[in-house]
Amino acid sequence: MRVSSFGISGIARSSPLNQHRLPAEPPHRVHNWLRRRLEDSVEDVFHAALQRGDLATAEDLLRVMENIHTRAKVRFKTDRKGSLAMLDRVRRELAARKARRLPGPP
Repeated sequence: MRVSSFGISGIARSSPLNQHRLPAEPPHRVHNWLRRRLEDSVEDVFHAALQRGDLATAEDLLRVMENIHTRAKVRFKTDRKGSLAMLDRVRRELAARKARRLPGPP
């Protein structure tokens, strides 16, 4: 084992280099806290599709988000906080984008 010395205000001390190593992976609870929900990632792609004007893809992604919400509702036997509000918001955004894009003849 290699030993290194650190000089702090003229005082030198020795300590092994591998004494204060961090774990290779974060603890399980921290790892889960840092992960995003799948629904959040799909919502990001939905907004990217809207920005590009790809309304067909945005509609497909809306259906995917609705399916995720439905399965989670059955699995957890409750609505997740904010899921319904998020679905309503993305539905309105898609409807507004469609209304702007398709003025239609009288």
